[in-house]
Amino acid sequence: MRLLIWGASPLGGWLAARLHHSQHEVTWLADTPTNASLTRALVLVTGQTHQKIEGLRILTDPREALKPLPDWVIFAMPGWGLGRAVTQLAMTAAPEKLPYVLSLQPGIGSLEKLTSLLGAEKSLRVVITRQFTWADVTHQSILMGISGGFVVSEHPQSALVGKLLQQAGLGSPHTAPVESLGWSDVFWRLHANALPSLLNISPAAVYTDPALWEIEYRQLREAIAVIDRLNISLVKLPGVNVPRLAWQVRLLPPRWLARTLKRRVGLPSLRDDLEQQSGHSDAAYLNGAVAQAAYGLQLSAAVNHVLALSLTDVGEGRVQWSHYHNNLDYLQTLIRVASRHV
Repeated sequence: MRLLIWGASPLGGWLAARLHHSQHEVTWLADTPTNASLTRALVLVTGQTHQKIEGLRILTDPREALKPLPDWVIFAMPGWGLGRAVTQLAMTAAPEKLPYVLSLQPGIGSLEKLTSLLGAEKSLRVVITRQFTWADVTHQSILMGISGGFVVSEHPQSALVGKLLQQAGLGSPHTAPVESLGWSDVFWRLHANALPSLLNISPAAVYTDPALWEIEYRQLREAIAVIDRLNISLVKLPGVNVPRLAWQVRLLPPRWLARTLKRRVGLPSLRDDLEQQSGHSDAAYLNGAVAQAAYGLQLSAAVNHVLALSLTDVGEGRVQWSHYHNNLDYLQTLIRVASRHV
């Protein structure tokens, strides 16, 4: 098949390289600043195994990459970059001639963007629990985590997508209903993410400092209240038992919950954009999704509201990130004010 992998992320590079190696006709559209756009060879690292991929077509201009139109477009950029890309794709041809599209963005909102412009019959999303990182500063080596996998939204094309991602080495295919998949992704990614990213602290500190844990606990309880009010059935993700996590948040005393969750600490994904000074943040699709849904349901979500807005303000440069460093009092003040109004 003709495949376009759109996005200069390590996940995008991995998919492009592996699917190129699987004899598909692949173009990697690395249209955001990265040295990966300057090379034709990538090294994929899994454990002690190094695989060199040569001959991959890498472009930086969407207009060139979309001629001719591919069979599939896989969007592998952060959530904040998806809207522009989908609009560019939608403007290239009549709706009936547009390719199938796959969203890899986190949280809630990506699939809605695809369906609004391209139609539900051509739009799917995937949640990937494996981690992909640049293994060096040259952006020529990509490291894949040893655990995790992927889940595809239920769709007539789910089996084909599952086969493609299996060829890319992401594990065995699984499917789930769209809404369950989206909210399971949100709830899993909320844990020790926004708070350590904003304050620039260790994720483990969230579970050991009582003041930090109070904010983290409120964030999770607000999310569970939304999920329960919407009557969402959460689903297991590869390596992450999301329904069990949800029941732990509902039922365990806060101190026990903190000790339990501390054992599952991962890297805070929302910190990446702040460290790279990308000018954006994906917090709107995680904490922001909880806050928006809560508003529609007339539920309180002051903590998620403040975390989403604060991370977005820092990401977009309206507030200096350093203003939040070692400044928990300021964040607590914002939450107290928001609690009266949100």
